[in-house]
Amino acid sequence: MKVSLNFLVRIAGMFALSYLGWAIGHSLSDASPNELQQFATQLLLLAGAGLGLLVTPSLTIEPVQELLRRSRSIPLTDLFLIGAGVMIGLIFAVMLTVPIASLPEPLNRYLPTGAAILLAYIGGTIFAARKRDIFDVMRHWGRTAPALTLDAREAKPPTRRLILDTSAIIDGRIAAVVHTGFLEGTLIVPGFVLAELQQLADSGDDLRRAKGRRGLELLNSMQKDSPLPIEVINIEVSGATKVDDKLIAMARQYSCPIITNDFNLNRVAGLQGVRVLSLNQLSESVRPPVIQDQRLQVIIRNEGNARQQGVGYLEDGTPVIVEDARHLIGHSAEVIVTRLHQTQTGRLVFAHLAES
Repeated sequence: MKVSLNFLVRIAGMFALSYLGWAIGHSLSDASPNELQQFATQLLLLAGAGLGLLVTPSLTIEPVQELLRRSRSIPLTDLFLIGAGVMIGLIFAVMLTVPIASLPEPLNRYLPTGAAILLAYIGGTIFAARKRDIFDVMRHWGRTAPALTLDAREAKPPTRRLILDTSAIIDGRIAAVVHTGFLEGTLIVPGFVLAELQQLADSGDDLRRAKGRRGLELLNSMQKDSPLPIEVINIEVSGATKVDDKLIAMARQYSCPIITNDFNLNRVAGLQGVRVLSLNQLSESVRPPVIQDQRLQVIIRNEGNARQQGVGYLEDGTPVIVEDARHLIGHSAEVIVTRLHQTQTGRLVFAHLAES
C-alpha cells in the first residue's frame, strides 16, 4: 500500500498541533486543574488535531513546491544572495534568544522559533530587494589594483558573450558591424531563436517566409566568414513561454547583453536590468550631421581643387565644398547640401550657393 506524502504530513501536523494545544492548555491551567480547565485543555488538543489535519499541507508542502517552482527561474546568484540574507537573519535570531528566554512561559518556548522565522524572512527579502546595491558594494570592494607580475600582464580577460535576437539576425546589419571590429566576444544564438527563424521560413505568408529565409542565410554566412565565433546553444528556460521572456531570463543568468532591434524588448529588458545593444540606436548615433537638401551657413575659408570652388568647414571639421564660391572667401554664405561622400579618411559634403 502506497502512502502519499500529503497524508503523512497531515498526520504529523495533527500530532504536532494537538501537542501544541495541550501544552497551551496545560500552561494556562493551575497545578491541580479543575474539571473546567481539563475540559478546556481537551478542547484545545482536539482543535489542534483538527487544524493540523486541515491546514498542515497548505503551510508545508504547498509553499515548498511553490518555492521550488519559482527557484527554477531565479538566477543562481540571486539564490545565493537570498541565502546569505536568510543566514544573517538567523544570526540575529540567535542573538535574541538570550533576552527572549527570560520571558515567562509559554512565550520563552515559542517566541525564539517565531523570531527566527521572521528574521530569516526579513533578511532574505531585504537582500533580494537591494541586490543591485549589494553587488555594487561587492564590486567596489573587489576593485583592487592587480599586481604587476608577468602572470597578471599576460592573463586573458574572460570571453564576452553577446546574445543575438531574431530581429537583429533578420536585419542583417550585424554582419557588417562584426566585420568592422567594434564588437568583441562570442555571438550566442539560442536554440529557441533558431526555431523562431525556422518557423518564419516555413510560414505561409510570403513576407514572413522571406524574412525567415534571409535570417537563416545570413546566419549561415556569418558562421563561415565572421571574425567572431558564433555558437548555437540549445537551452531551455523554465517559467517563460515567449521568446522575449526567454531572452531576458537567459541574459540575466549569463550576465551578457542582448543585440536586438525590437523596441519593446529593449524597454522591458532595460526595466529588468539587462543591457541591450540596439542596432537602430547605433545607426542613429553614426548618422551624418547633415543631410541632402539641408541649408547650412558656412564661412568660405579656402579655394577648392576644381575651378571656382570654395571650401568651408562644419563645427566638427567636416569640409563643405561649395560650387562657384571662390569669390566669397572670407565671407559667410548660405549653401544647400547636394550630396554626401564617405571616404576612408572621413566625410565630404558637397553644396551649392543658395539663391538670394
